Amino acid sequence: MAGIYKKDGKGPYIIAYFDHTGRRREKSSGTTDHAAAERIAKKLDADAALRRERIVDARHDRFAAENRRPIPMYVAEYEKHCRHVGQADRHVVQKIRHLQELVDTTDVSRLSDLTVDSVEGYLRSVRDRGLSARTTNARRQSIVAFVSWCKRTGRAESNLLGAIPKLDEERDRRRVRRPLTEDELSRLLSVAETRGRREWYLTAALAGLRRSELRKLCWSDLDFDAGTIAIRDGKARREDLIPMHPQLADELARIRPAKAYAKARVFPTEVTNETRLKDFLRAGLARRMVVTDAGDKPVLIGTGKRQRPKTRIVTEDEDGRVVDLHALRTTLGTQLARSGIAPQIAQRIMRHAEYKTTLKHYTVLGLTDTASAIRQLPRIDSPATKERDAATGTYDADPHEKARPGHPQQNPQQSECFSQLRGATGYDNDARRHLAAPKAQVIASARVSDDLRSSATACHTAGERTRTVNVQLGRLMLYH
Repeated sequence: MAGIYKKDGKGPYIIAYFDHTGRRREKSSGTTDHAAAERIAKKLDADAALRRERIVDARHDRFAAENRRPIPMYVAEYEKHCRHVGQADRHVVQKIRHLQELVDTTDVSRLSDLTVDSVEGYLRSVRDRGLSARTTNARRQSIVAFVSWCKRTGRAESNLLGAIPKLDEERDRRRVRRPLTEDELSRLLSVAETRGRREWYLTAALAGLRRSELRKLCWSDLDFDAGTIAIRDGKARREDLIPMHPQLADELARIRPAKAYAKARVFPTEVTNETRLKDFLRAGLARRMVVTDAGDKPVLIGTGKRQRPKTRIVTEDEDGRVVDLHALRTTLGTQLARSGIAPQIAQRIMRHAEYKTTLKHYTVLGLTDTASAIRQLPRIDSPATKERDAATGTYDADPHEKARPGHPQQNPQQSECFSQLRGATGYDNDARRHLAAPKAQVIASARVSDDLRSSATACHTAGERTRTVNVQLGRLMLYH
């Protein structure tokens, strides 16, 4: 039973009662009226009884109390949580910036204000500012992750924001990277070699390392005996072990100091974006563009007669595709696909969670690649077409002649076997003739074959790869 009293005989009445968990609590009634204080005390007793009998869920009391706190307090606590669990600093900064923008540009001030309608309205305003679908989805993800954390920690009752659909990023891609051609890579390495940055770009192109991974790479991560590179504390927050290209191993071994400390950086000086843009400009991978204002007039810098148009370096081609440091990673994924490497193997080299990511974002194949694949398909001809083309001399009976020489998908051993089998066509005709010949002729041929069999022993000394084919060809010659 709740009781009321005054501290030191003055001030508002204090109500002492037991909550639904049996804990004694005290609460100010906020009034000096004895009758009003008793009514409040009875209500507290009734509320505790309802929760004790589980007629009313006591969790709603906590959610109601949490909802009275302003959202910026939760944002500060969420930032501490993200840093405590070891999330990347740039991701934490991005999340907090998105949440602060939500609070500053909308009427959202409490957790209960984070409804599907309010968040969708905010995302629409983001799109109205001309931002891409990917940028909008990033803001959606930050808000959904924040509310999910509130739910897990008991600050929010539910998270209905997962029902907000994502925008289709494929239909609104603003930044599309393209792989570098062999000539472009050669020009870039030539420019970088004279400035001591060749190994930086070569590691990005042959190992697919990101800029942050290049910056953290230590000599202890390189195993020249096993030919491997250990990537620690990467984007996926795990340790990956990838093979090292022989050319890359030679280049890195050449610049390795005689007394290289295990934790010493392979690249003590980081290649900044400004330096990379200059290298790309010298290699012909970028161009200068005059900066203009809304009136299409060039922006001038300087004073007096020394004014000149302001320019910026652009790394986009005519189709709007971007070439940057990460494009070297795209080049690696594309070269793996062109070499006939299975997507699952390429996925492990690129260190993606799913091979679909490798195929979708890091494999850029063009018309030349698809045309080469089409040329390898066999002909589809009817008997009439074969007779017509044979009469005109345009028919090729062997579809493997259509295979492009040196294509990575073609097995060299298979090509050699086919080339030797083409020389054995006479055997097929003679074999059919012997099968159709009278029995006496077959026996006579067999006797001649037995007498001359010793002369065929040289064929058995052929190489391991073509031994069977040569043995058959040697026996064919005996039949002749």
